[in-house]
Amino acid sequence: MSSYKEKLLVLSLILISLFSVCIVPGQSDNSGLKTSNTMSDVIIDGNITKTEWSNAEWNISFYLDIDNTADSLGQINVDGNNSLYLGRDSQNLYIALDLWCDRSYNETGEWVGVWLNTKKREFTNSSDWLKYINDGTESLLYDVEYDQRWVFYSNDIGIYTVYLTDDNDYNPIFGEIEGTAYNFQLTSRPDFNITSELVGSDQIYRLDFSIDLDKYLILPGEIDVLQELEIRINSKSNTTIDSHKIILWYNNGSIPPLTDTNQVIDLNTATSYLWDTIPYGLGNITTDKKLQFSLFGNHTDAFVTNFNQIYLRIYRNMTNHAGPVDVPYSSINTYEIAWDFGPSVGNSTDHRMFEIAIPTSELEGYKSYKDLGIIVGGYGTMMFKGTNYWCFSEIDTWLPYDDSSDYKYYNMGGTRPKAFIPGYNLYFIMGILGVITLILIKNRSKLN
Repeated sequence: MSSYKEKLLVLSLILISLFSVCIVPGQSDNSGLKTSNTMSDVIIDGNITKTEWSNAEWNISFYLDIDNTADSLGQINVDGNNSLYLGRDSQNLYIALDLWCDRSYNETGEWVGVWLNTKKREFTNSSDWLKYINDGTESLLYDVEYDQRWVFYSNDIGIYTVYLTDDNDYNPIFGEIEGTAYNFQLTSRPDFNITSELVGSDQIYRLDFSIDLDKYLILPGEIDVLQELEIRINSKSNTTIDSHKIILWYNNGSIPPLTDTNQVIDLNTATSYLWDTIPYGLGNITTDKKLQFSLFGNHTDAFVTNFNQIYLRIYRNMTNHAGPVDVPYSSINTYEIAWDFGPSVGNSTDHRMFEIAIPTSELEGYKSYKDLGIIVGGYGTMMFKGTNYWCFSEIDTWLPYDDSSDYKYYNMGGTRPKAFIPGYNLYFIMGILGVITLILIKNRSKLN
């Protein structure tokens, strides 16, 4: 009997070991990178040599038909092939640009950009692209002339219109409404109407607004570069009412009394459309980035107020455009980059080269066994004719960083971590269990 128990103990230990082998991932880290791969020969100095990029997963040749006009130094860029190297190890994603078409060493106005789609996100515009920043989309736009990341905001102030699109932005307290946020947006649309109701001895309407600025100020750090904010209202009433006001709430979310002349401002009481422009002090924005105000009207008799348009006008620092890149935002904070001008393994004639290393920690959630989407582009003296940029993407008529379908996609050769379920491990374990069961039954029968 003791012999049977000993055998049972040994077989149980074997079974536990087999479970451990099947459950624990194989030779890969938790990001799915092959730990055996190495890019240790890469030196980020801008000089592309044969040996240091020999372990790269990809060496991609791409053709550029560019402007061949001589620059101010008499240097002429040429049409032809260029190379993009993509490599990685468990620490970094490596990118090299061997731009043998770029025959000018003049750094004036030069920049280079890398845009990545690490999770196969789908987007067709800048707003959607921004939603996935640091969660599938990444970017690095580098100012070569000044040797720094591209400065996102300039010192120039622009005026931007923000239309309300969410019916949760407003709440009727008194009065009956007719319309939605859709009716606030354009003068060509039907009015947003509110009919007063009897409160005490007066006819009153009150419409409260609580607008989450995070929904509308979508650029990174945009609220920090606001310089001024205005509320624009185009309205009229069907009769000349006794009082019409806008009440700007305090930044703690409370409503001021009507006697607070700093927060309570008169609006028009006309029977034909008039515009009111109300400065909204930035100090009134709440700590959770809400803009709050009330529209209030009262009269002795019932009345209807019509709003032809209500929108926000904001004044903020403009983005510092880089050619066609109107959102030149760099989500990647830690990186190495270097450039050089000289011969390379790809071409013996002096030309521009870039080498970049991006820590995998900057690419949140990226798995190397999944396809990596990439667009690269830049500007120096090399550019497409009639433009101020060049690019490597599915199209060359624009720099389409905000359209996922125009990225080039490459598998970086990582290994998928082994899992217990689903997959072949389940069948393997079932087979082992079957063998062990037969052995135990056979041994048990002998003992009996």
